[in-house]
Amino acid sequence: MSDARYYSMRRFSPYQGTVQVVETAGFRAMSSDGLTWRVQFLKQRTRLSSYALWRADGSGNLIETGRTSEFIEALRNHPPFPFPPTDSLELWLLDVKQHRPLAILASTLSHINPPRAVDSVWHAALEGDDSFVAPSLSAVGSHGVSPSPISHCEVLSRCVQKAAGPLDRAQWFRREQDGSGTGLHGNRLDAAQVGRKLERDEFPELLLRQEWDDAREKNLVHDYHDWQAPNLLTHRNLTRATRDRLEHAACRQAEKLYKIRHFLPEIVNTDLLNVAFVEAVIRRST
Repeated sequence: MSDARYYSMRRFSPYQGTVQVVETAGFRAMSSDGLTWRVQFLKQRTRLSSYALWRADGSGNLIETGRTSEFIEALRNHPPFPFPPTDSLELWLLDVKQHRPLAILASTLSHINPPRAVDSVWHAALEGDDSFVAPSLSAVGSHGVSPSPISHCEVLSRCVQKAAGPLDRAQWFRREQDGSGTGLHGNRLDAAQVGRKLERDEFPELLLRQEWDDAREKNLVHDYHDWQAPNLLTHRNLTRATRDRLEHAACRQAEKLYKIRHFLPEIVNTDLLNVAFVEAVIRRST
């Protein structure tokens, strides 16, 4: 289908991994595993409605009609995964000391005009999701459970908020192929910050800055990235050392890793991941 667009983008607020997208003038479909597609019928004025599901095995509920047949053909004959990423506009929460990128808040497609009004509060997980358990915090308690009544997501969110300061500053950046970024508008910015150019190493490689003055905070961020490892492996331009570390962490979450197996742009430890995939299949079958 000549007018079909195929691309991938990350989901934020909070971070939920990468989705693959197929889009035409009348339809858009998104998939988080490459198997099940959530189809949106596009209406006038860019309003989205009328959701349906499509699967290649025929188990979805999207009916093939004269209107949908070409789009279904585009889904059937998609190019190899993963699709190229196009969300090169990134919104970053800035640290209070140097006003450098601290935590990524959102991303959007390169041709979109990013909104002026932004939510500059960083969230570690979806509301009500307390499944993140940091080994660096749990180690102080018995049976791997922290004695603190505060969830580990909340502990991390407070650390990020402290580093951002009492008055949140956030800025959109247009990222380039070489990893550098040009600063655009944002929230509570100084005039000199609009248009500034930051090099690749001034942006965190993952979701949060990895260098912290406090060792406990540094370990907590490390644990958080390990928890997000399966989804983070869908990102491109990771250093080999980072991908190696994330692959080892992701193998401890075999079923999550198996779900995104089609979206991995690169694999460092092929044998290690294959073992994890077999483990996931066995778990699913039982």
